[in-house]
Amino acid sequence: MDKSKLIDKLNEAISLELGALLQYNQYAHVVSGLERAVWHEFFEETAVEAFGHAKKFAAKVVSLGGVPTVEPMAVKQTTDLMQMLENSLDVERKAVQIYTEARDLAEGNYAYCTLLEDQILDESDDVEEIEKFLNKIKVTVAKKTNKQVG
Repeated sequence: MDKSKLIDKLNEAISLELGALLQYNQYAHVVSGLERAVWHEFFEETAVEAFGHAKKFAAKVVSLGGVPTVEPMAVKQTTDLMQMLENSLDVERKAVQIYTEARDLAEGNYAYCTLLEDQILDESDDVEEIEKFLNKIKVTVAKKTNKQVG
């Protein structure tokens, strides 16, 4: 495991999570209209989750001998709910990518690999949920057969 490369990748993840925190927090405050009742809470909870991820990986950077970044990724601002969700999907997909790359860099360290695999699973669940919100899931129906189970 190359600690230096893993520290860099985890700092990239921290930057993403800090930016996500700011972005989701802003969305929670600016979402308006009938959607506000549902989406304010969603964005607020997602901001808290992003902060938790940033803290968790900042601790790991320190454990590896590095210094956690305090620089957030760029925040995409909008007041349009559909654009908020599209931007959120982009962030969550980027998180899956970064954590997958970090997992590859942690090869040989079971604890870090497990931690990162759990994070990949969480972020993948977030991607799938936002894809459902945006109706981006292609539904396929299994063919019915006349086979009897028994």
